[in-house]
Amino acid sequence: MARVLKIFRDILIIGWLNGWAPLLRSWIWLVANAVTPISLLVVLAIYAGTAGVRWGLVGGLIWTVASNGVSLIGDAAFYRLEIKFQQMLVAAPVSPIAYSLGLALSSLIFAAPALAFYASFLAYLGAFTPPAALATAAALALLWLATAGIGFAASMLIRQMKYAWAVSGILSAILSAMMPVYWPAKVLPNEYLGLILPTGGAGVIVQNALGLASYGSGLLAAAWVSLAAYAAAALAVIARVARW
Repeated sequence: MARVLKIFRDILIIGWLNGWAPLLRSWIWLVANAVTPISLLVVLAIYAGTAGVRWGLVGGLIWTVASNGVSLIGDAAFYRLEIKFQQMLVAAPVSPIAYSLGLALSSLIFAAPALAFYASFLAYLGAFTPPAALATAAALALLWLATAGIGFAASMLIRQMKYAWAVSGILSAILSAMMPVYWPAKVLPNEYLGLILPTGGAGVIVQNALGLASYGSGLLAAAWVSLAAYAAAALAVIARVARW
């Protein structure tokens, strides 16, 4: 029990160190992080009115979680390659799992203000019912685990810091633009193609929950299974690569 509490405390401390403290001291990064989804929200609002606003808000929720998750590529690579923070933790009583999950928590903390904005706006528009809110929260939580795992695992493959930020930007674009995040899976030749990446599964679930699109029970079940599998695989990968 004491060991579990120690790991939990370490996760919170690292989350505060890499998430809350930078959020207060370097708020410009929060603005930079919100530029793309808010720009898309404005464009959709202009061209599609209230319906476009709803699509933009849902897309913003998913984009923000996914982009902050994969941004761990930059943070983890910087700590490992530049300031040797990860190497210092080798000699400290901090487990690799606590370190990696602490970094993942920091990405969620950094995303929290933008997520609160999108969720509040959707609530103002009357998009949430209790079941819809629960489904949305669960899908975003699984997406956070999945993308944070992708980000941390990818960071271990980076050998030069100059590539880290570029890779995270490319992955963010792929996860958000090529999957049904800002658009319905129904436009694909086969709706199940939208579940190839975790953002697609989250998109299908949230769009259906909030009434933006109506999907069959088979696709929804597959979306939940796909998203949960990605999250479980991410945890397994973190447990494997986060060793010292």
